[in-house]
Amino acid sequence: MTIFVDNARSNHIICMYQIREYMVMSEIQKSSLNDDLLTQAIYRIVFCCISGLGVILTFGFFETQGAPSFRISNTFWQFYTNLSNYYCFAIGVAVCASTIKKLRRGERKGNNTCVPTLKFCGVVMIMVTFFVYIILLGDVTSPNFWNSLGNLCYHVAVPILFIVDFVVFDEHKKIKILDPLKTLVMPLIYVVYILIYGAICRAVGADFEYPYFFLNVDKLGYGGVIGWVAILLVIFTAVGYLLFVYDKLVKKDGKWKLDFSGTPLF
Repeated sequence: MTIFVDNARSNHIICMYQIREYMVMSEIQKSSLNDDLLTQAIYRIVFCCISGLGVILTFGFFETQGAPSFRISNTFWQFYTNLSNYYCFAIGVAVCASTIKKLRRGERKGNNTCVPTLKFCGVVMIMVTFFVYIILLGDVTSPNFWNSLGNLCYHVAVPILFIVDFVVFDEHKKIKILDPLKTLVMPLIYVVYILIYGAICRAVGADFEYPYFFLNVDKLGYGGVIGWVAILLVIFTAVGYLLFVYDKLVKKDGKWKLDFSGTPLF
């Protein structure tokens, strides 16, 4: 009887040890997947291919709706969607090259530390591009939304892939307190540029169609445009600081905690 009880206890201890070992190994595998440079390189090569295709499509290639194939658009530079995609493609290529360089040096583990502030700005830009299009501009119930390769590339695939890259593979606790405000610079430059260009076209009598309804001075007036721009700037800032908070989320003693210690201002 004593031998039977001892064997039962031994089996119970062995079983508990195996469960604990399995849980530890699972955590290690999850962690190793996040910081495995080969995994990151493959993911980023895929991103660069899809993003590069999206860049090509913004120029009007393969657009066949009432026009011949390989028609090059002369208004590609007017759309914020296109500009944010060009930016993310450039950052994606730089980060991918940095990852491959680490692999060639013999490194196997690590997280992205290449241009963290510029990449953070790109994440906010492309996230706003995604949500503004999905909520305000696009119609996800329309077949045309899903039938357009370009639309799926630069409005859906590229934003999601770029955001996931930042969330999963980047080294965190790198975002500075004022970095979310830096994300406002490029959208403001874009708005000022479009408004000046539109005003010049109106002054000389040239045809010009504002790329987005919230920038259409002819219909909204400058007051209406400023109101919409203010709303979008608030959205940019909110998204930026939500990502800033996420960046400070760390796991300590098996629990997720916010750690703002040592965060620089600039």
